[in-house]
Amino acid sequence: MTPARPWLWIGTVFLLIAGSSAAQALTCSASMSNINFGSISVRSGVTNSTSGTLQITCTDALATVAGVCVHFGPGSGGAGGSLSPRYMRRADNAALSYELRATGNGAAHPTWTSVYLTIPILLGSGSASLPVFADVTSSGVSTGTGYYSSVFSGVTHARVDYGVLSCDLVGQTAVPGSFTVSADVQSSCEVDASALNFGTVPQSVTAPIDREASLNVRCTAATDYSIRLDNGQGAGATGPTNRRLSFGGNTLAYGLYQNSARTQPWGDQPTNDVDAQGVGSNQTFSIFGRIHSGQTASPGLYSDAVTVTIEY
Repeated sequence: MTPARPWLWIGTVFLLIAGSSAAQALTCSASMSNINFGSISVRSGVTNSTSGTLQITCTDALATVAGVCVHFGPGSGGAGGSLSPRYMRRADNAALSYELRATGNGAAHPTWTSVYLTIPILLGSGSASLPVFADVTSSGVSTGTGYYSSVFSGVTHARVDYGVLSCDLVGQTAVPGSFTVSADVQSSCEVDASALNFGTVPQSVTAPIDREASLNVRCTAATDYSIRLDNGQGAGATGPTNRRLSFGGNTLAYGLYQNSARTQPWGDQPTNDVDAQGVGSNQTFSIFGRIHSGQTASPGLYSDAVTVTIEY
């Protein structure tokens, strides 16, 4: 019976070694935060940028580095060619375009499709936190208000391949759970105006001099707004029909009106502003100007600056 004991002991050692070898394989896990732009305006010239964080953790008792490749797909909102742009969707399927980027926000940084990195492993584990940059590329009030989102769930939309030397190779895969890219688009307006040029004015103004200019307003659809014109910068201006064109210390009184008959003054109060509702594209308004008769003008170039305010 005595000779059997060494065989039993050797078999036990073999089993322990086999169990230890299985625990040494590289394993990685990943998690991704939501990317929330919050409440935004898509008025021209406004920048909407934010970021999320991808966390990757790898373990291996023997390795000193783990090669991983991070892939982001289109998300539930879909995407254009080469995943640029991606889209968030409203409940009615209206689209809000955006980009996911690896190195920073703005067009100078490439769209995130696949990004390779190495994670150092020390004492059996290592981790990396990757910023995922995002910026909305839709611009202009033609984009409707409301909540837009895109969900990334499953290997089609987001995955981390690990144990690879490049993104072209097949490795093991970790899925960073489900995360959402979202934005809440608020009402916004844009405005531009042409100059109102009265032309050459006689020194003795014996009859009213009438001219007009145009004002273009663009507000998101169904947005109620008011157009207000202040009294200008001319010394002595007291209201919408008594603004002042100035040249040095000389002035010419004039008014701005809502109608061609010059009977409805256009000012900056609820009683004399212009109210309208946005349609998501240009709405053009005429501004009717009049230099009043009964004035004498010294030779020179007269001017004034009137501030246009869109309240919505």
